[in-house]
Amino acid sequence: MFHLVCAAGIIGLTWSAPAVPLAPWISDGAAPVLGWFLIPLASSAVPIFWLRRAPHHRRKPAWQLLLPFVTGALLGFVSHGAGEDAALKERGRWAEAQVVAVENENSNKTAQCTLRTLHGQAIEPDLEETHGCENGIARGDTVRVRYDPAGMAGPEDESWKPGSHGDLIAGLATVFVGFGVWGSMRMSRQDRG
Repeated sequence: MFHLVCAAGIIGLTWSAPAVPLAPWISDGAAPVLGWFLIPLASSAVPIFWLRRAPHHRRKPAWQLLLPFVTGALLGFVSHGAGEDAALKERGRWAEAQVVAVENENSNKTAQCTLRTLHGQAIEPDLEETHGCENGIARGDTVRVRYDPAGMAGPEDESWKPGSHGDLIAGLATVFVGFGVWGSMRMSRQDRG
């Protein structure tokens, strides 16, 4: 039951951060930190330190709970992507935008394009390299993007189509809960043994 609640928390927080217009400190700060790191960490730490009755010096490494931690973090990232797609589908707008600046253009870091609509409205956040700010785009170029007027979801270039994340989220949640329960049961057997 604990891992099921953790999975619901991860999906709910990371999906709603971009999909539901919330205060910036929640959607940009608290929700990703909780959904991508703290809840997956808790899904491993609680069974290791709270549910086990064996003394600390006799505990064996709980490697079997590493998989739920990794799967939980992946579940958070995929759910966040699904939330961004939902936000762009629901309240997104197509616009011709001018590239105002290109950051990290000639470095190994991910390039980011700062955009403005042709009417002068800033598009927040910046367009990332993986979403349309490819090599060859320079300051002054015009690109067609779908953007979120609320600024919660990142813009996408004209090749964007809403993704179907449901099967992947369900699969990751099943692996997360299944391995979490298996790891907890295995540690419980070690405690009795």
